[in-house]
Parts: sequence; structure tokens; C-alpha cells
Amino acid sequence: MNPRLTPRRITVVVTPTPGLDAAASRAAVLGAATRVCGMAPGSLRLGHDEAGRPLLSGLGDGLWVSLSHGRGLAALALSDVGPVGVDVEVPRRVAAEQLAHRWFGPAEAAWVSARPGAERDLAFFWLWTHKEAMGKAYGTGLDTGGLERPGPLPRHWPPVPGRRLHPLPGPESAPGPAHSVAAPLAGPRAVLAVAALGPRAPGTPVELRLCPAPPLRAGHLTSRREATP
Repeated sequence: MNPRLTPRRITVVVTPTPGLDAAASRAAVLGAATRVCGMAPGSLRLGHDEAGRPLLSGLGDGLWVSLSHGRGLAALALSDVGPVGVDVEVPRRVAAEQLAHRWFGPAEAAWVSARPGAERDLAFFWLWTHKEAMGKAYGTGLDTGGLERPGPLPRHWPPVPGRRLHPLPGPESAPGPAHSVAAPLAGPRAVLAVAALGPRAPGTPVELRLCPAPPLRAGHLTSRREATP
């Protein structure tokens, strides 16, 4: 593992990106990650394995990686505790109540509906990012019942950013690998959730690194597949 990354810690690099262009967003967050790790530009390479999961080369073996890009932000999560998933969203006006009742379970939909009208969008994206992060950690995305996987409801509202992974109870946590989640970035301007699997995940610190967008350079990104992680 690179010495700039602390063992048993999930590092999440977040950087502004140019709009919704996937390739440019990946190049931007990869460039930011090289700077966080103190490495030469172009030394980190991002590809995909046969299942379509992101695969990072340049930091050595033993790291799990996940990538998310949205409306002007991208995030890259690096984990040495187990498979990891990350999702970042910029809250915006949506039909939050209707979408929650369509996609979420009854308790979650009721919780979104119970928020004050101006806060329902943030509540919807809070749950959505957690479900996306968990789906990426499991390697299933939101397919095959991913939206039905229970998401955490914050104890306090507005939500307080979490700096450590906490276990999320559910039928998948036993006897299979435990899944743990945290939202190190939570607010009206951006919501980010990270999830990890495995017995070492609960309690793992989450280090959030907010980076300005580095200049894009040719050759920063290589991909063996075009599938979005």
C-alpha cells in the first residue's frame, strides 16, 4: 500500500468535474488522487475487471476501489479493509416524495414524506447515495433488489457527517459479510456515502480529501471497458 495512505482507513478523494462527461470526470478524480498520494502525474491507471468493476493500478496490491461521478463532482474511494462502494450526488429539485414511494420501502418512503417540503430532496438523495454505495460494494449496483436493501435513516436531521463506518443491520449482514456505511459529506450542496464489506469494516475511519480540479492530461485514464461502475 502507498505510504501516503494510512492502513485500515478508507480514503475518499472528491474533486469538481466538468459537467456530466464520464471520461473527463474519471480523469479529473484520478488526477486528484495522484496528488493526494504524492505520485507523479499519470502513475495511476484506472481500468475495469471482467465483471465491470473499477480496477486501479499503480498503488500496489490489496486495495479495493470504487468510483462515482455526477453533476459536477466525482469521488474515488480506496479501501484496504474490504470491497468498497461510493456514490456522490448534488441534491437538486426532484419529485422526491413520488420517487421515494416508487423506489424505496414503506418506512423509508414515509420518512422522506415526513421531512419538511424544502428538505425532501436532500432526504431522497441521502437514501439514494447509501443504496448506490452498498450496491457498488456488493458488485450488484441497484439491480437485483438493490433499491430494496435497507438504507440508514440518520439519527439527527439535518444529517451529521460520519467519519467512521458503522454497521448497517439487515438480512445480508448475517451469516454473510457485514456491510458498513458512512456519509462523510452530507448537506444541501453535496451528499456522499461510502460502504464497505467484511468483518474489518465496522469502525474504520473515513478520510475525506476535497481537492481542486487538477489540469487534465492525456494518458491519465485507461479502460478495458466502457461500462460505468
